Amino acid sequence: METLKALLDQTRTVILDFDGLLADSEPYHYRAYNEVFERYGHTLDPDEYWVEWTSKGKGIAGEIERHNLELPIDPVALRQQKFEVYSRFCESGAIRLFPEAMRLAELLAARHTLAIASGSFGHDIRAILNNAGALHLFPLIFGKEAAPREKPHPDIFLKAAQAAGTDPAACIVVEDALKGLLAAREAGMPCVIIRNPLNKNIDFSGAALELPSLGEFVALLEKVDPTA
Repeated sequence: METLKALLDQTRTVILDFDGLLADSEPYHYRAYNEVFERYGHTLDPDEYWVEWTSKGKGIAGEIERHNLELPIDPVALRQQKFEVYSRFCESGAIRLFPEAMRLAELLAARHTLAIASGSFGHDIRAILNNAGALHLFPLIFGKEAAPREKPHPDIFLKAAQAAGTDPAACIVVEDALKGLLAAREAGMPCVIIRNPLNKNIDFSGAALELPSLGEFVALLEKVDPTA
């Protein structure tokens, strides 16, 4: 708890990842990509997907290379098809926030500026938050379109800090993916890693703090500031 309190005491802005951290959306990213790949005769392995796509950020190019795929469609067009399928899930209300997500946002927002910095499109993030009645909790939302390079590059975190009017050294990042940790370190921001069943075997060396679950993060925040 002391480590978390020390981090928060020197923090003005908290930058949160979204997929897999606040929203139970990773299974739907998998379903969307798998639906598109199956149109062309290839099925994604879910266990491989969680590591290679979700945490390491290898994406379509990594899948094609690992499996020596020859597809009758270029990766850009394939990715666009995936975006369309995934947006359908977002708008339908199928994707829910994790139960602790709103309490987490309320606790952090009591003393800090909040920003979301995600590899998903902003309109998909807003659709999920709006369906959950939580859009008002997040004044700054940055999606895929907000930065020229995606994580593990630091661009989106630096953009969030700039929009919040906060020096990067006065930000912390909360993540669940290796690519997010690498991006945060490159941005000069300490990173809190939240463990979950999908990232349990990932080495997060270099994180400022690792916590076993989102619920544990909320419980620690309530101890740090029980009046919030």
